[in-house]
Amino acid sequence: MTVKPATQLSKVSALVAMVALGLAGALTGCTLSVEADVPDVQITQSGLTFEGVAAAMGDASMTKSYSQQHSQLDLPSQLDTQVRTLAVTLTATSGVTDLSFIKFMSVSMSADADSAPTVIGSYEPATGAAVGNQLKLTTLNPVNILDAWKTDTATFTLQLAGTLPTSDWTGDISIDLSGSAKFTY
Repeated sequence: MTVKPATQLSKVSALVAMVALGLAGALTGCTLSVEADVPDVQITQSGLTFEGVAAAMGDASMTKSYSQQHSQLDLPSQLDTQVRTLAVTLTATSGVTDLSFIKFMSVSMSADADSAPTVIGSYEPATGAAVGNQLKLTTLNPVNILDAWKTDTATFTLQLAGTLPTSDWTGDISIDLSGSAKFTY
């Protein structure tokens, strides 16, 4: 798993300064509310192997799940936080050079294998759309997936349908996230 901040560290420093200012105000007896946007982050799972399907006439479907370990978020009750999915990108890295065989893709996330999944993006190509080695889903209504980050594992599931290849191929999946926090004391 790779995690890349999409903006400079100075925004994190500004957030820390705002929270510190908010705590200082709270200690003086004032009701205080501090809001901040958290810098955008991209998480990438590299080298996912998609098994080839038996030769079939027409379309087929498959499901691929993977889990990511992360630190469990333990947030104070005064902190109203949101983590939103902005985009999901699937990039073919070997075995295929073009993802135009995918007619439908859905990506969901759950706190663990036993939790109900939340769909974070879906894809259906426009008629005649040119597709290369990358599919990018932009979420029109970003979904708050904070609950899945309050555990120490998140499970992601991809559902693919189309004229799937008969041989194995690999790909990377990247998820762009943004966040916001509001501290009220």
